[in-house]
Amino acid sequence: MTNDYTELRRQLRAFHGEDIHICTNAERLEMTVRGSERIKAYAKEHPSCDALDLRREAYDFMAENYQPVVFTESPFYFENGGYGGWNRTAVGQVVASCMKERLLQNREFSNALHLFQSRGSLFYACTGPFYDDRHNNSAVFRLLNTGFKGIYEEALCTREKCQTPYERKWLETAIHGLEVIRHISGLYAEKAKQMLPSTANVRERHFMQMMVEAASVTPWEPPRTFYEALNLCGFFREVFPEIDGVRVNTLGRPDAWIQKFYEADLAAGRLTHEEAFDLICRFLLMGDQAYNRDYEVDMIISHENEHTLTLGGCDAEGHEVFNELTRMFLKAYREQNLIYPKFFCRFSRSSSEEYLNLIGEDVFSGRGVYSLLNDDSLIPALTATGHTLEDARNYCCSGCWDISVACCEDNEGSNFFNLARIVETTIHYSDEQLERCQFKPRRLEGAQSFGEVYEAIMGNAKEIFRYYLQAQHDYGGCQAMLSPSPAYSAAFFDCLEKRRDFGDGGLRYYPHAVSLGAFANFVDSLLAIQAICFEERCCSLPELLAAVRNNWEGAEELRERVLKTPHWGDNQLQTCKLAKRIVDEFAAIADEIPNAHGGHYQLAMWLYREFKRWGNAMKATPDGRHTGDELSQSVNASHFRVHEPLTTVLQNYSCLNLRRFAGNSVVNLCVERENFTPETLVALLRSFAALDLQQLQLNCMSSQDLEEARIHPEKHQNLIVRICGFSAKFVALCPEWQQEVINRRKF
Repeated sequence: MTNDYTELRRQLRAFHGEDIHICTNAERLEMTVRGSERIKAYAKEHPSCDALDLRREAYDFMAENYQPVVFTESPFYFENGGYGGWNRTAVGQVVASCMKERLLQNREFSNALHLFQSRGSLFYACTGPFYDDRHNNSAVFRLLNTGFKGIYEEALCTREKCQTPYERKWLETAIHGLEVIRHISGLYAEKAKQMLPSTANVRERHFMQMMVEAASVTPWEPPRTFYEALNLCGFFREVFPEIDGVRVNTLGRPDAWIQKFYEADLAAGRLTHEEAFDLICRFLLMGDQAYNRDYEVDMIISHENEHTLTLGGCDAEGHEVFNELTRMFLKAYREQNLIYPKFFCRFSRSSSEEYLNLIGEDVFSGRGVYSLLNDDSLIPALTATGHTLEDARNYCCSGCWDISVACCEDNEGSNFFNLARIVETTIHYSDEQLERCQFKPRRLEGAQSFGEVYEAIMGNAKEIFRYYLQAQHDYGGCQAMLSPSPAYSAAFFDCLEKRRDFGDGGLRYYPHAVSLGAFANFVDSLLAIQAICFEERCCSLPELLAAVRNNWEGAEELRERVLKTPHWGDNQLQTCKLAKRIVDEFAAIADEIPNAHGGHYQLAMWLYREFKRWGNAMKATPDGRHTGDELSQSVNASHFRVHEPLTTVLQNYSCLNLRRFAGNSVVNLCVERENFTPETLVALLRSFAALDLQQLQLNCMSSQDLEEARIHPEKHQNLIVRICGFSAKFVALCPEWQQEVINRRKF
C-alpha cells in the first residue's frame, strides 16, 4: 500500500476530461449517442408503446453496450462516467425526454406546464416537470443484507400477487432490469481479467485480481468483505442512472452501515487498518477526481456534482455512530484535500469530543467543505411527519441539504420559493407585466394600516404558494408515466410488495420539501414598513414606496433609518413574533394540500445560487436592499442588516418552530479565524445543537487570506469555501463570487 495517489489522480482526470459536468471520454459520448438514437427510434417505430417499453429497450441497450471503466490504480468497479446521473448524457434519462414529447401533446398538460413555468420564471424554481428529477436516494442499506439476488428472488415470488396487467408488466420489467445489473457487474470482472496479463505493477495486479474475484459475485450476492461493501455504495450510485434514468446523489452512511464488515475482516485477518485506510482514500478519490476543481465558478457554472456521503449520527437504537471508519473517512478527506464527495456530518449536543474536534480542526484550517446536521432537531422533525423513530434515525443527506430516510423514501427537494419576489412584484410590477403569468397582485396603495399592508403582501404570497403546491399535487404523478424506474424501485422497501414504481406510490414515505427562500428580505421588508410608516411615522407609505421604486436614489437618509429598524437576526420580540406568524401561515397551507402521492409537503429554508442569481435580476426592496443586490441566504439574516453578536443571531433563528421544517433549514455561517480556535468551533457546534437548529454550513475564514488570494491565487490553492450547497476553491471563483464571499458577515 502507498499514500501516493498521483497515478490514480492522473488516470481519473484523463478519463473524465476537463469539463465540469460531462465526461468527455470519446467512447462514453459515442455510446450515449447510440443509446439515445436507439430509444428514440423505438419510440417512433412503436407509437403506442408506453414508458415501460422504452425502459426495457434501455435495459437491453445497456446489456449489449455497457462500457465498464477500470483503473489499474483502483480496485473499485462502478465507474462509467455517469457522475451518478448528474452527467446529463446518461442513457437511461432518454426515456423521460421521449415520453415528455408525447405528454406535451395533451393540451391540458401543456397549458398547465406553460402557466407553471411562466409563474416559475418569477416566483420559484424547481427541477423536472412538476417533480424533482435530480435528487434520488440510495437503497444500499438494504442490499448489504440481500444483494441484488435477494431483491430478484423477492420479485419472482411477487409475480403471483399481481392484480392488473400493468402491475405484471412493471414487475417483469423490474426483473429484467435486475438481470441486466448482474450482467453489468460481470462485465467489470471480465474487463479486469482482460487487463491482468498486461499489468506489471504488483499493486495494480493485486487490484485487478480483487476486482475479478469480487465483481463476478457481488453485488449480485451480498457483499462479503469491507471492500465489497464499500464498492456497493459506489456501484448503486453509478449503475442506476444508466439503466433507470435516476440521479442517485448519495453514497449513504458507510461508517454506520459497513463497520461490521470492517470488524469482521480485521478479526479474520483479511484486512489491516492500513489497507482499509488505503481503500477509503482510493474510493473517495474516485469521486473527487471526476470533477475539475480549477474550472471557473461563474454565474452560470457551479462546481456541483451532487455527490454526497453522510457520517456520524446515531444508529437505530439511538447510540452514537463514531468509530474507526468515521476517523478514517475524516482523515482521508483532510489529508487528500478533497471536496467531493460532499461530507455531511451528523452530530448532536452529546457527540464525542474527538469527533467534533476532527471536524473543527479541518474547518479551522481553511477547508469549508462540511455540512453539519443536528440530530437533536432533525430526527424529531422527521418523526413529527410520520416517520418511525427507527427510520428517522437512519436518515442521510443527498444533493445539497436534502434529508431522506434510506430505503424508505425518495427526495422531492429542489423547490425554491422566492418570498422577496412577492414583495418586489407587489411594489414594482404593473398588471400588464404580470399578465403572462396570470397573476394580479393586491396592491399597497391605499393601505391605511400595517395590518392592511401585511394582508396584501401575505395574501399575494399565499396565493402563489397555494397554486405552486396544488400544481405539483395535480401533475407530479406524471413522473411514473414519464420515467418509471422498476429495477431501482425494487431495491427499496415496499415497492415490490405494492408492485408500484417509486414515483407511483410504491415507497413507504412521500415527503416533499419546499424552501421559503429570501426569508430575511421578506420579514425585514414588512418590519421596515411597519416601523417607518405606521410606528415612527417618519414618512408615509406612498413616500417609502416611491423611494424603493427609485432604488433609494435621493432618499439615502430614509434608507439609513430603514437600516435601523427591527430585522431578522436581532432576536427582538417583535421580529420573532412576525417571523413565527409568517411561518405558521405557510405551514397551514402546506398542511391542507397533500402532494402528488398523498404525502406531506414539508417546509424547508435553504437557497442555492438563487440568492445571488435572483437578487441580481431583482429591483430594490423596502428592507433597504438596492436593485441587483443578492438576497439573504437560507435561514440567514441579510448580511447588510445584521450587526448583532453571533449568540443573538443564532437565538433569533431558533425562535422558529423547526419541528415544522422536516425538509431541513440551513444556516450558512462564516466566522473570522482570528476570533476562533478549533476548540471554540466545537463549542459553537454544541451551542448550535442546543438551540435546536438543523443544518450548519460553516466557513472559518481569514479576511486577510481572502484578499491576498485574489491578488496571489498561486499561494492559496488549498483555500476552500462553502458557497451554498457546494464548496469550491476560492481562487476558482469568478470575481463576482469572490466579492460575495468577502462581503459576507464574519463573526
